[in-house]
Amino acid sequence: MLVRHGETEGQSSIRLHGATDVALSSLGLRQIERVAAALAGEPGFAAVLASPLQRSRVAAALVAGGQRPPPPVTVVPEFAEVDFGAWEGLTFEEVAARDPSGHGRYLAEGLAFTYPGGESRQAFWDRVQAGALRVLATPASPRVAAVLHKGVIKAVIAALTGMPHAEAIALPVSLAGVYRLRHRPDGRWDIHVQNATDHLGELDLGG
Repeated sequence: MLVRHGETEGQSSIRLHGATDVALSSLGLRQIERVAAALAGEPGFAAVLASPLQRSRVAAALVAGGQRPPPPVTVVPEFAEVDFGAWEGLTFEEVAARDPSGHGRYLAEGLAFTYPGGESRQAFWDRVQAGALRVLATPASPRVAAVLHKGVIKAVIAALTGMPHAEAIALPVSLAGVYRLRHRPDGRWDIHVQNATDHLGELDLGG
């Protein structure tokens, strides 16, 4: 199960917060509490995975706390969100206005693009996929949840399902949205539930 963290103090709903360690906002905490409540009646998780960033770790702890008994929260370093470099904290509209050349290259270069002063998209994709294959790919693994970031969730799904990058980056990943994956006989994984948000009610902000 893949869960995106909730809204942050830095407005992750509209702003590029990758390596910046922004905290969950009061709304984001409420969103994740809704996730935890929705999952409380399901079979327990052996572990809840998180990135090193606090918005992921705190959300993962809330999800784990809703289980009985609460499973451990395990931090996976490879699951840190991409470093947007000079674009951290900006909206894409602000990026296009302030750095039109960089924005144009972002649209044209795909995985070859490197965020100004930050990480390359290819390096990020490879890093996350390596982490996913290390900790999630074995079908016999116990049931786990991973409370992560938008870009990370897309990369994890691509790693496990074999989905091409162009398709994976187009997947919707709402704040506090839930993906469920299931294992196939051929060794790949399928998306069983895509970006469920019905548990959020009036707290659903989308992306």
